[in-house]
Amino acid sequence: MKSPRARAESGFTLLEVIVALAIAGFVLGGLFSLLGASKQLSLRSSEGLRESAELRAAVNFALLENEYNEVAPVLESERYLIRAGELLEDPIRKTIGTTQALQAFEIEDRERDRIIPGTRWVRLLLPR
Repeated sequence: MKSPRARAESGFTLLEVIVALAIAGFVLGGLFSLLGASKQLSLRSSEGLRESAELRAAVNFALLENEYNEVAPVLESERYLIRAGELLEDPIRKTIGTTQALQAFEIEDRERDRIIPGTRWVRLLLPR
């Protein structure tokens, strides 16, 4: 049979249990905050990917708009506005007439209040 003193020393003290719970709480709290930050970063990244896909669709439509008038806009939102600009000047050393010309265009992002410039080839009815 065990002595009374051996029986008293055979378990964990209340202080040891509280310290173990506190350490476990800190570790779990750190893990949960890490997971939350990771999920937030994932959501922001998917939002940026969606915005860049919409902008790419607007640029592609702007590039095709003159040549293929039957192409319908693929954007569901009215966020981007495409404006055609002036035809750019012909090069100085042009040797032959052409039915193609460069035209400037702008895509206005209404949400972020920015303008994305670009150029596209357009087909002319008569050579220049």
